[in-house]
Amino acid sequence: MKQTVYTKNMKVLRQKHPILEKAMDMAGPSSFTYQIEDAKNGAKTLGIKSSDKMFQVHSKYDPEKEAVQQVLGMKFQNPRLVLILGLGLGYHIRACLEKLADRNHFMVVIEKDIQALHYAVKNVDLTDLFASDKIRWVIGVPETEAYPVLHEMIKHAGIAFQLFLKTLVIFEHPVLSKIHGEYFKVMMKGFREAAHTIVFNYGNCPKDSMIGVENIMGNLSRIMRNPGVKDLYKVFRGVPGIVVSTGPSLDKNINELKAAEGKCVMICADSALRILHGKGIKPHAVTSLERIKEVADLLRDIPPETMSDIWLAGTPVIMPVVYEVWKGPTFMVYRSFAHFEWINMPKGTLQIGPSCSNMAFKILEALGCDPIILVGQDCSFKSVEKTHADGAHSQTYLNLQKEKLFPVRGNCEEWVYTDTIYDLFRRNFVTDVAAYRGTCVNATEGGAFIDGTKIMPLRDAIEKYCSKPIDTLAVFRDKLHYPTTEEIDTEWKRFHHTMTETRREVMEVIKYCENGEKLVTDFENELEDGKYSKIEDFLERFPNDRLDKLHGEMTQARGNIILFGKYFNLYLMHIVQMIIVKFEMDFNELPSICDDQKRCKLQSIRMMKKWFPTIGDVCKLSLKLLEDAYENLIKEFGTPN
Repeated sequence: MKQTVYTKNMKVLRQKHPILEKAMDMAGPSSFTYQIEDAKNGAKTLGIKSSDKMFQVHSKYDPEKEAVQQVLGMKFQNPRLVLILGLGLGYHIRACLEKLADRNHFMVVIEKDIQALHYAVKNVDLTDLFASDKIRWVIGVPETEAYPVLHEMIKHAGIAFQLFLKTLVIFEHPVLSKIHGEYFKVMMKGFREAAHTIVFNYGNCPKDSMIGVENIMGNLSRIMRNPGVKDLYKVFRGVPGIVVSTGPSLDKNINELKAAEGKCVMICADSALRILHGKGIKPHAVTSLERIKEVADLLRDIPPETMSDIWLAGTPVIMPVVYEVWKGPTFMVYRSFAHFEWINMPKGTLQIGPSCSNMAFKILEALGCDPIILVGQDCSFKSVEKTHADGAHSQTYLNLQKEKLFPVRGNCEEWVYTDTIYDLFRRNFVTDVAAYRGTCVNATEGGAFIDGTKIMPLRDAIEKYCSKPIDTLAVFRDKLHYPTTEEIDTEWKRFHHTMTETRREVMEVIKYCENGEKLVTDFENELEDGKYSKIEDFLERFPNDRLDKLHGEMTQARGNIILFGKYFNLYLMHIVQMIIVKFEMDFNELPSICDDQKRCKLQSIRMMKKWFPTIGDVCKLSLKLLEDAYENLIKEFGTPN
């Protein structure tokens, strides 16, 4: 029996994009009317009726030829990542795929109406598009979910996709943009914000990351000796969880938290513990993730007898002094860093955002809590003077500049004011709430609106959800497993081998970096010997084949380092990856800035002059950390048999 176009399309769609197929199956009626006709050349063409006006999307004569002309007419300079606005019958998508093939790596197709996909799969063969690994599909996403959906798409597309975020070009279909113009604006804004967040995370200071690794190496013994969050996975299924943050709105309702004691799992940010203690409220755990020594000051005022009933949920990037100050029990929480894969001592890894409050949310989600109630999660400021709740430690003081604040939608007010960092915190909550399968109640009673949350006064939230008693601490004590002496000895023997092999590989990478530096130096000497003192002289006289050879050798040397051995990648990739990805984004952006290939290659070599010593210096610092940690562990645990 001959397959229909619809059958062929659906077979590939189910295999490659099952979520999209399911969304199409569950879609309701459309507010648009679609009209399919035969063009003069026999291909299908499409009309869309919107607000009693009919729009002809594709040519009635030759839609394929028209699509090719549209794409070529864009004259994209560096279309490695193309954002295609509008689906139609896919002619322009296929034209992009074919005509930009040698320069394009990825495409993202955005379409407002899921029924547009339904009509397309019934009438034209899209199997080649559905099968393409280059294309990501974002279809039928509500405007309110633009940021979280696009952020998740970019994140899951991986580094190979993210490397080209700075090369983004946009194909805006001339007819579909008239129909869905406002929607496309929202989606483009969501894409750019999501891309900015991811680029920002990669652009974080490597020095800051080195501090995190230094802290991890100083905390190795504590990692071996303490339990991990994985012991608590799903043990509080259906139990309400409360996240207590330090926003100014906490002043309004902090006293209401007393009513929730013994009826929830309460976790606070480290900056909020002092405030809660002052009110006689005892959370079950306190989260900490900042890499700075000042975090210890947030905990110093807490009496040891109070700490004894509170668990420090610390990610091991925090300073060792924080663990020294803390006199209560501890369980480890890993972030999704390759460094923890290198350690290979499973404690539980969570996709934690940039704030302690976000970390508390992810822990409660992992524990199975539902609902999760947010308190004091303002992500905004009352004023440049009032940035935190009363009683917060002076270490939380922010030196805000009024002119750098900007308005965002509020929970209780039309607008509240925030800054770039705190809006990043808010957007991380938007993403996490979108992925959370339970109910998230925002009982902050002030602050910035977090999409996807249910706004409710804290008193009402506690009355509705916190009704059943539970001995949370007893469950913590019962479930969290402290490793035995025998288990620690076994772990140390295995890890000793890891450290030895890692040291060998890091030393080899340092040599690779030194060789790369020499390649660049030799090139500069060649330029000096040839008296290429001006850029115009270089562009005119320096042999193209010689430049191609030198640039290729340096690029190959760079690639050898990026793809180096197993232990090096796991040990250093958390730090080096930030540097490498940031550099690679800039390398990929070069053709967007300049269309002269010779000039681009020269600029690329100039960037590699910085690349090799930067990676080499990080490796040398990391080698020293590794060797110091090795000596400390030998002193504590001895040399394994």
